[in-house]
Amino acid sequence: MTPTNAKRENLLLNIIFNIVAPSVTFSKLDDLLKKVGLEGILSPTQILVIAVSMPLAYGIYDYIVRRNVNLFSVLGFANVGLTGLIGVLALDGLWVAVKEASLPAIFGILVLASAKTEKPLIRTIFYNPDVIDVDKIDEIVTERNEESAFEKLFSLATLLFIVSSVFSVVMNFVLARILVTSSGGTELFNEQMGRMTWISYIVIVIPGMAISIVAMWKLYAGIMKLTGLKFEELMHPHHSKK
Repeated sequence: MTPTNAKRENLLLNIIFNIVAPSVTFSKLDDLLKKVGLEGILSPTQILVIAVSMPLAYGIYDYIVRRNVNLFSVLGFANVGLTGLIGVLALDGLWVAVKEASLPAIFGILVLASAKTEKPLIRTIFYNPDVIDVDKIDEIVTERNEESAFEKLFSLATLLFIVSSVFSVVMNFVLARILVTSSGGTELFNEQMGRMTWISYIVIVIPGMAISIVAMWKLYAGIMKLTGLKFEELMHPHHSKK
């Protein structure tokens, strides 16, 4: 949970340390060292360690500044860390494909498994009482006897998230198998991983985000229709004032 008086996250730093810097480190650091006459000063494994440290360092910094666990840093560290493990163990490129497919698969499973629990993950993401005026919305839904229709909105959002996860699983696996053909622990492996990282954000992450945005809008548009509230009225008072 983010404290209401927490500093706003620096999106540029988030993108740089969790996406851009690790990708550039994988693909370009060795070439840069060669150009300045420092060829061989870092092994492929050491370059992997440097890449892993970036999302970890930013996640720690962000927690100190905002007192909030940065989800992107956690995912970035897990992603780059598993890549580093594949590199250190010199595993076949197939394991990269398995790793790339496993992260969205785990997220999709968590969303689906939590759907019938007391705290569905979709509600945690989109119906956070720190952001949404949950008490007001729940009161209106109850007064209008729209509980069934209200639950169907979350079921639709869950379904769209599952579709997004399946899309990501398939595309991540296929893209990794096409782009990563070398074994871990080599210079070529690092270059291919760096290339795959930025390509995946264009081919996979952006379409996945588009599906997530549709899910979010379908949910909020449905809530507005059920309650008669405007979008800004859905927000918690301290957010709508901002």
